[in-house]
Amino acid sequence: MFLLKGKREGAQTEERKHRTEHRPIEEASVPSTLIYPLSMHIGAPATPLVEEGDKVKIGTLIAEKAGFVSANIYSSVSGEVIEISDMNTTNGKGPCIAIKNDFQDEWDEPLFNEGEELDRERKLKIIEKAGIVGMGGATFPTSVKLSPPPEKKIDTLIINGAECEPYSTADHRLMVEYAKELIEGVRVLLEIVSATNVYIAVESNGHESVEALKKAIGDSDYIQVKELPTIYPQGSEKNLIKNLTGREVPPGGLPADVHVMLMNVATTYAVYEAVRLGKPLTKRITTVSGEPIKDPKNLWVRIGTPIEELIKECDGFQSAPGKMIHGGPMMGKPITSGRVPVTKGTSVITFLEPEEVTTDERTACIRCSECLNVCPVSLQPILISNAYENGDIDQAEQLGAMDCIDCGNCSYICPSKIPILDNIRSAKIEIRSRKEKK
Repeated sequence: MFLLKGKREGAQTEERKHRTEHRPIEEASVPSTLIYPLSMHIGAPATPLVEEGDKVKIGTLIAEKAGFVSANIYSSVSGEVIEISDMNTTNGKGPCIAIKNDFQDEWDEPLFNEGEELDRERKLKIIEKAGIVGMGGATFPTSVKLSPPPEKKIDTLIINGAECEPYSTADHRLMVEYAKELIEGVRVLLEIVSATNVYIAVESNGHESVEALKKAIGDSDYIQVKELPTIYPQGSEKNLIKNLTGREVPPGGLPADVHVMLMNVATTYAVYEAVRLGKPLTKRITTVSGEPIKDPKNLWVRIGTPIEELIKECDGFQSAPGKMIHGGPMMGKPITSGRVPVTKGTSVITFLEPEEVTTDERTACIRCSECLNVCPVSLQPILISNAYENGDIDQAEQLGAMDCIDCGNCSYICPSKIPILDNIRSAKIEIRSRKEKK
């Protein structure tokens, strides 16, 4: 007899939010030196506008976007530029600007003049000028996302608060503590995209945030809070679109192809600060958690703060960590240096104990099909992985490697401990490299 399994399109990961989900956001201490990678966004690295010895303030533009898909970078402290060179980043060594903090917290000029009339185009320019990118981790420049082709008119706006990484509670606390400002950010977005349907997506375990959002929305009949089942990766854009609208983004397509736009809650808050307060993106909320951390917290962190400073902020370790991850255990990247700085996309820093990262010996695939069952975008992960290991990059592409959203469900669920996600990521790199050479 055969057991016919229903396709789950997700995995039930173990929730580890209990240590921080009820912890109010605290202001992190500001370090003496901050480091700003020029590539903390998708697209071309920003071009430095400062030199060693230059004085800067909070909100001084230190690196300018270098193309349509790129983003400005601002100083998050006042002080002096002390070095421009290759330093440790989440993506390995890369060009960075280091600034010595003078602890005066002096601000530069705002993004627009007080009393200035802001039409739709001006608001879009302010968002571009502010250096805002997708803060859920994708880091795609927000001004580009807000400028789809005319034929792809957006009728549905989805605000993504479905925070599915096991340890992350940064977005949850933002929705709880800054619901009013978040809803104002939604209104700013609606002044730009004119969508007629607006959904704020929250997983069903976020009751506290749901209550706060509904209170902030009031009697609005066009902004709806939607509670969705807690399953990983509920927050992936294609999943949200399908679950909330019934529309399916075509393979290789974008949400705009089905007239939908998604915006992370932290990005929406940054839009509020830029257009309503004239502030560029200089800080973000980051969760620092994991069993080794003595006092895990949700922190307002100045962009550029070295991660080692956040470890101190959480009173260090209560046990020796086996792994440090920029992001969560499902989609995050392992890092080995505490000097790596917080960037625009740093929503969570996760520390795992040694026994949590011990890798069992790989065995042969048992053809259980679990990786197919949990793939949220209906791929055949093991076949793509096999194609890569066999050196058949063309087949990997034909099987849809580029549609993989890097959620990690396949590797998480695999009983044979096959590095499926690592192989698919490597295949994607190879596919992109071949296309660039043509």
